[in-house]
Amino acid sequence: MKESIGRQKAVIRQVILQLRDALDTQERASNSRLIKESLFKLPQFIAARSVMFYVSFRSEVETHAMIREALASGKTIFVPVTDMKNKRLALSRLEDFDRDLAPGIWGIPEPPQEKIRPVAYHDIDLVIAPGAAFFANGNRIGYGGGFFDRLLRESKKSAVALAFEMQILNNIPHDPERDVPVDYIITERRVITCAAMR
Repeated sequence: MKESIGRQKAVIRQVILQLRDALDTQERASNSRLIKESLFKLPQFIAARSVMFYVSFRSEVETHAMIREALASGKTIFVPVTDMKNKRLALSRLEDFDRDLAPGIWGIPEPPQEKIRPVAYHDIDLVIAPGAAFFANGNRIGYGGGFFDRLLRESKKSAVALAFEMQILNNIPHDPERDVPVDYIITERRVITCAAMR
């Protein structure tokens, strides 16, 4: 059963990521700006003093401008640091976007060793999560490592996923023992309150 779910997820992940990678650069930038506007109006985001942002890479919804603006507004920003040994995401407080990040594992921007300012999961008020594919009830397909599922399970914090509308599917395979749903999904067209769909 779990192997079957894993295979189904892998097929969906491959198809959706190919479609996302094929998005026009200008369209991706424009849609990312619309998503940013909706995120910054979200009451949960406004109320959050500390926010964990994923640092966008390749064709993901772009978060670099979001992080810069959130820092400038006075929010405390945390970014993930990949801990491959323990298969989890450690967190580091970000002070300067340009100086604190460098290409890390898989080329994803993250703080190099000398720039890491460790923080605990309980210090997060809100998690901004990426993903490959989503269902409106909050179920998500990530990139296959389970890193964000572990973070969400351990932190028990509210999570907002950022996605392009083409990443929202009518249903996706779900393993309740491993997969942790998000609370909101923001696309360029809408804000989905996931609990209302469960």
